[in-house]
Amino acid sequence: MLIHGDCLEKMKDIPDKSVDMVICDYKSGLSMRQIAIKYKTNHKLIGRILKRNGIKTRPYKNLRGKRKFSCDLDLRYNNMVSHLRWSVSLEWAKQFKDFEKLKFLNRSLTNRDNRFPITTKEYILFIERFYFDAQFNKIYSFWLKTNDKYVKPSIDHIKPRSCGGNNNLANLQFLTWFENRCKNNMSQQDWDNMKINIGDYFL
Repeated sequence: MLIHGDCLEKMKDIPDKSVDMVICDYKSGLSMRQIAIKYKTNHKLIGRILKRNGIKTRPYKNLRGKRKFSCDLDLRYNNMVSHLRWSVSLEWAKQFKDFEKLKFLNRSLTNRDNRFPITTKEYILFIERFYFDAQFNKIYSFWLKTNDKYVKPSIDHIKPRSCGGNNNLANLQFLTWFENRCKNNMSQQDWDNMKINIGDYFL
């Protein structure tokens, strides 16, 4: 049966529980969200009412990019790449299979004082080095197991900036948060010497 007219008006004449499926025409009709706005209600409420009465609805047209990707993980990689301040491809990012580790390394380069104003090339080299770096992975794995904030990986300048150090990749390493704070502005050599005789400082 075909009913012609304003659906919002014609629906008032349709008996309860007599509709099996609702299909919105996005080109000329109203979506559930638009209907909700028109009647000053919540589109999720409308969806719950339809579901409670056994009425199926077509998925929303805007799935925020999900139709472009085969799985949610691909969508997460795409969102990550689109929000980076460096220009890298989705294919490059996806080669790093541990999404959470890649996200952690990204965050290590971002803070409020913007201490890492590095280029895209430098960013790529940073990720490619530390994603596979033995020291970083040892600390990162232990932190995941313990969830101890004092062993969280913390990026460190081998030669402190206060002593003329820079952000070059060769001058960066990861230490635990606790060790990084203890090292403070010491050179790596001074800190290594102190660690050898650390007992002398606990009197």
